[in-house]
Amino acid sequence: MKENQQAVNSSHLQNAASYLGIERLIISVIFNLVIGLAVFVGLNATGLPMIVVLLIAGLFVLSGMLLLTKRLPAELIGLRKRKPLLCTSWLLISLTSIVFITRLSFFMIDPSQIQYSLFPGDKWMVEHCCLTAYSEGERIASTDEKNIYLPELYFGEGFIKDKSFRQKLDGFNVDQYHYPPPFLLLPFMAKAVVGGDFLDLRMLWFSLSVLSLLAAIGFIIYRLEAEGRMRMIGMTPLILCSLPVLAGLQMSNVQIIIIAISIIAMTFFPINKPIGGMLLAMSSVAKIFPGILFVYLIVSKKFREAGWVVGFVILLTVITFFVFGFNSFKAFIEYEIPRISSGEAFSNGPFSRAFAVARNLSPFGLPLKLGWLGVPGMTLEIGRIVSSIHLLMVLILAIWSGRQKPRSNTEAISVWISLIALGSLVSPFAPANYVLVSLVILVCLNREVFSVWMVILILLLIGAPFFISREAPFLIQTLSFLPSQIFAIFIPALILYRAGLRTTGEQKVRLKSSIAPEVSTE
Repeated sequence: MKENQQAVNSSHLQNAASYLGIERLIISVIFNLVIGLAVFVGLNATGLPMIVVLLIAGLFVLSGMLLLTKRLPAELIGLRKRKPLLCTSWLLISLTSIVFITRLSFFMIDPSQIQYSLFPGDKWMVEHCCLTAYSEGERIASTDEKNIYLPELYFGEGFIKDKSFRQKLDGFNVDQYHYPPPFLLLPFMAKAVVGGDFLDLRMLWFSLSVLSLLAAIGFIIYRLEAEGRMRMIGMTPLILCSLPVLAGLQMSNVQIIIIAISIIAMTFFPINKPIGGMLLAMSSVAKIFPGILFVYLIVSKKFREAGWVVGFVILLTVITFFVFGFNSFKAFIEYEIPRISSGEAFSNGPFSRAFAVARNLSPFGLPLKLGWLGVPGMTLEIGRIVSSIHLLMVLILAIWSGRQKPRSNTEAISVWISLIALGSLVSPFAPANYVLVSLVILVCLNREVFSVWMVILILLLIGAPFFISREAPFLIQTLSFLPSQIFAIFIPALILYRAGLRTTGEQKVRLKSSIAPEVSTE
């Protein structure tokens, strides 16, 4: 009797696996393990008992599996039999991405465990955390300080006499804050959750970065055509284990969150315009460059969407004024904006370090690299002129691409990400360790332009320079990052140019997602 019951149970499990598809189940497990890791790290920042943290993280994984598995494309069922080599390769890359995220999770929980750093031998990277600037900026803005952008407030009093002096925050070198005042609402809200402890804030920030990136990928998959969904599901592990993404996660840079929020905002507009407007307003007032998507909305005659963005920009600005006061706005307009546009804001920081100049992918940085190589006359003013030309090009491409309705959702999303990518390069300082995140997502997404092998080649070319020592000769570092700079500028520009070309016939793609109702491309 017992043997018969076991046989029946085994039969039921086999039927369930056959119905769901082992492929969909494995994909769901892997994606939700990454979510579980992010949740685990974030909950560690709250001070909850470890048993509670483990139970909640495990609940997220199990509930995520139940929700996701049946919603993945049915085309995945049986794929391991049709393409065994492809599925095996995907599984190996997925496991690699989990290993990397797990290592970083350990480093987030305990920064003294530097063996879990992305590059344990890179002392600068181990001790660098962009979040120090955000945290200190929020703290200083909450005081009566009139100018929160003064370098000595971040680097310490020793900076006044010695420009190389840097103070530390829980073992990390403190970075200088350069962003608009509304950005400070992000660390302000994060501190409201975890308190004033910086290491707790760092864990929560890592969790938000991973979860926002996965959410953006999920919304992209939701909007894509059937073939596009399969492509993006297959490429997600490559995105997660790409070096620009991993470097951005380790250094707690906000770029990943901003890119993710901007993508989610654009995908939300057809579903809920107010939420889309709120999200795009959040990213735009925080980092400015996502505002190029506002230009795209105007050119595309999406005036209601643009109106919601303007409304929430005003609201967020007013909230920032009440939270932090008028001084931060006055200092940003009168002191920081002129210094950023001229490049002076970075002269005692990144522009004084050879490796930072070599890894700067901004067009502004091209004359500076030539100056370091001995070319005369390559001043910050020349960099400002080059950057202005780049900004003009981005505006022209936004208008060019926005005048045509997208021929597919793949093209529409590619246009958004391309504008984000080029917009992020308008800043005088756009280091490779995070600015390439949007490029990684773009090439992985766009099957219409980039084959799988092209994607792998591009990821190898932009990832390999990260292994070069920061002490290597400047010329070697500059040349190694040159392909990345070329890709970062010309690939998005190509996508935008193609999107603006007129077609001989109307090409509308009606989508019916296997995980969501039909979503209009308009």
